[in-house]
Amino acid sequence: MAGRSRSSAFLRCSLRLAACGLLLAAGLQAEPGAPAAPKLTLTLSEAVELALKNNLQARLARERTAEAGAMKGMARSALLPNLYGSAYQMDLTVNLAAMGFSPKNLPGIPIPMFVGPFNRFDARAQLVQSIFNLSSLRRFQAAQHGAMAAGYAERQAAQLVTAAAALSYLRVLEAEQAVAAAEADLQLARRLLDLARNRREAGVATGVDVARAETRLAGQQVRLAQARTELDTARLNLLRVIGAPLSAELSLSEKLRFSPEPLPDVQKAVERALEDRADVKAMREQLRAAEAEYRAAVGGWLPSISFFGDYGSSGLRPNELNLPTRSVGLRLDVPLFNGGRTRSEIQLAASRRRQVQAQWEDLRAAVEKEVREALDHLAVRAEQVRAAESALKLAERELELAQDRFRNGLADNVEVVQAQTALENARKDWVASLALYNMARLNLAVATGHAEDFKL
Repeated sequence: MAGRSRSSAFLRCSLRLAACGLLLAAGLQAEPGAPAAPKLTLTLSEAVELALKNNLQARLARERTAEAGAMKGMARSALLPNLYGSAYQMDLTVNLAAMGFSPKNLPGIPIPMFVGPFNRFDARAQLVQSIFNLSSLRRFQAAQHGAMAAGYAERQAAQLVTAAAALSYLRVLEAEQAVAAAEADLQLARRLLDLARNRREAGVATGVDVARAETRLAGQQVRLAQARTELDTARLNLLRVIGAPLSAELSLSEKLRFSPEPLPDVQKAVERALEDRADVKAMREQLRAAEAEYRAAVGGWLPSISFFGDYGSSGLRPNELNLPTRSVGLRLDVPLFNGGRTRSEIQLAASRRRQVQAQWEDLRAAVEKEVREALDHLAVRAEQVRAAESALKLAERELELAQDRFRNGLADNVEVVQAQTALENARKDWVASLALYNMARLNLAVATGHAEDFKL
């Protein structure tokens, strides 16, 4: 009994010190002139919208899509006309002997070996157009698939950010429910303490009953403080995910709910996930891109044809003896030997294609596993909520009966404390099961590729 009294006194002293610290901190935060913290009231959809706008992963995914679009444009440039202009003015000298003109080759003809200096001017526009280059065409197709894959990857990143925001939102709601349950437990502990004191004054209960009730009250005060700390942490996590100021006063306008829905057929859910999930679509485009890259490497063995032409003016100077000149032609390039580069490129592309194929097969299996697990978990969580609701009602009834027995002097408050503990645990289990049920709903939405459809 003495140990319990010392423990109770220690808890009360600790709580008073913690309360003083909180009041002091509140006084420091409320200094005059300090900027007021912004107030933020959010629905789930608003939280998701802010996360998609501000979250780093979503922003990086948008930039990767822009990068893939630029790479697509670079690959397309090899198939489009290349037009450029050039102009130069030269002052030069020539050694005709270096060009094959010498007295030995032309005996009897006096030819000066050194000619110049003289001027040369040339200005022209040049056009080059690829007519047939299978390798460049395949690379452009690979870039197209890469850009599409990046678009799907951006959507997948949005799905993950949506899921993260929704999960953080659920964590805050769970923490709020836990605080509400802890406050209810605290109010119950106070009522039971009042009952124990009244029964002691009536000569029915003993000082042990009162001390026991005081200990329970002190313990509930500690649990309430812990629940509020967890709520503050959950709110900070949500603010971090949505990119809002961490100093904002956050409040949520939605609540956890339990509304069981019929589960979809497993096979249909798997087929829907394989059809709709953005990561599956992105991997499918990556597979097509790898195939196009392989064909581009094989196309390196084939000849290519291009058209070229130029038109300009040549003379001594820009306005001296200028005449229009041109050239037009077709060029055929036939690869003969490049040191084994083409063979190595083919081997590299074939290896990458096999890697993507392996990733594709693994992803299909992973998607099916995720969908099946999500459906199983959702069914179990729904039963868990029903069981928790039943246990909560039974615990409330048990506490009522224990209070009646204690109030009528038929027992001490040990039964009351035990029933009180059972009710506290039942409330915790109900809050946890309700949160886990909604998280299972979110998990199923993510597994089927429709995280944006999750609603509370």
